[in-house]
Amino acid sequence: MPYNYVSQWRYCPSGSALPWKIMFIEPDLLVCENRHRNSGKTFFACLLRGSGKEILRDFSLGRHVQNVAGKDWMTGLETVRGDLFYVHGYEDNSPEHRGIWAVDPLKGEIIWARPEAAFVANLQGGMLVYAAGSFAGFPERNYYLLDAQSGEVLETIGEDALKANSMRRESLSDEELQKVILPEVADHGRLVTGLSDEDFAEYIEHDGLLITVIHSSGKSGEGFDATISAYRNGTKIYQDSLARSAAVPCVNYFLLHNVTLYYIKDMYELISVRF
Repeated sequence: MPYNYVSQWRYCPSGSALPWKIMFIEPDLLVCENRHRNSGKTFFACLLRGSGKEILRDFSLGRHVQNVAGKDWMTGLETVRGDLFYVHGYEDNSPEHRGIWAVDPLKGEIIWARPEAAFVANLQGGMLVYAAGSFAGFPERNYYLLDAQSGEVLETIGEDALKANSMRRESLSDEELQKVILPEVADHGRLVTGLSDEDFAEYIEHDGLLITVIHSSGKSGEGFDATISAYRNGTKIYQDSLARSAAVPCVNYFLLHNVTLYYIKDMYELISVRF
C-alpha cells in the first residue's frame, strides 16, 4: 500500500560507528553522538534537520583539548541550549560526569570550557553546575549558575545544597527544551492490539498521530524483531522494520520532534520521516 509522508532522509555515521544519541539545536540542526564499535571512541556530527546533510563531521574533544577529563571513548553529549551543544568527560575511574565543553556546530569550535565543572540542570536563567572538591578529607560540592552561551558565572551558590536542590526542582528537561516526545510502553489491548503474550509495544501519541513499535521474537528463531508503524487518525501511513534478530529488544530507539519521526534502524542507521 502507498504510505503518506512528506519527506524522508537516512544517515549512517562514518566508519563502523553507531548513532548513539541525538539532540536538537536551534534553529534547524540535529547533533548526533556516534560511537565506534571497535574502538569505543565517541565522535559528534551535526545534520540539517530538513535534509540530513552533514555540516559537522567526526568532531571529538581529543582533537581540540589536551588532557581532557576522559579520553574520546569516555566523552558524551550532555545537553543542548540555543545554538550550542555541550560535551562532557568523566571523573577518573568513576561513572560521574566531569567537564563541560560548549561547541558551536557551525564553526566546529569550542566556544567555552569548564573542565572543573559537572552539569546539573538547565534552568530558565542559566545552567546549574558544581565543582567537586574536599575539605578535611570529606567530599564537598560548590554550586554555581553559568551563562549557557558564554560560560560566565552568573551566581555563586557555594555549598548551599538546599538552595541548589531548590533550583534544580525548577529545572527544564531536555524534552521540554527541545519539544521532544519520548515513547512509553503500551498496555496489552490499549492502542496496540493483536499482541501475543511474548510481544510488547512502545508508543507515542500526539495530535492525531500514533507511532508504535512492536517487539517480538525474531522470525529467524533468534533474538528480537521490531516493527515501527505510524497512524494518522487510525489509518496506517508508514511502516518499516526497526530491527531484525537483535540480541536484545531495541527499546527507546525512536522519538517524535514536532511532526517528524526519528528512529534508529538496525542499530546503525538514523532515519527521519516528516508527516
